[in-house]
Amino acid sequence: MGKCAEIEGVEPPSLVFANPLVEGGLVLFESAALAVIARHRQLKAGLPESGGILLGCRRGPHLHVIHATQSGSADRATRVSFVRRDPCHQAQALRIWKGSRHTVDYLGEWHTHPEGMPSPSSTDHRAWLEILIASTSQYVFVIAGTAETLWAGCGQQRRLMPLIPIQPMS
Repeated sequence: MGKCAEIEGVEPPSLVFANPLVEGGLVLFESAALAVIARHRQLKAGLPESGGILLGCRRGPHLHVIHATQSGSADRATRVSFVRRDPCHQAQALRIWKGSRHTVDYLGEWHTHPEGMPSPSSTDHRAWLEILIASTSQYVFVIAGTAETLWAGCGQQRRLMPLIPIQPMS
């Protein structure tokens, strides 16, 4: 693929996880991607869920998330559900992929939950399984809660495991 370090504007990661699916593998999150997710937390009663896709680089055993798309007007969201339908996600992914000389691609999905300590629902598991069985690549999934908390996991084929924090959020 290429190296994220070659992409203009990419800073050192602000959140790092150990990847339980790959010995020595890390999942790194840039502050810009985390900021998009944090801005969409459901902090007020009645706010709908939000979500998008995660874009970044695959570097050997590591996944490096550098960008998160935000909800578009054609996405469908309620207080307790989010369905990504807006073409803006694909358009951003394609633009960033081309601009990175094909080194930044789709790494996974993120969305919010209206709970302090988020955890995946059965609907989340079903949706993620569809992504995982369609490819042999690894993918990252993130759920942001109402507090400054995240559930983050990594999956490959039919296997999904929570990521292991090794650096606290700053």
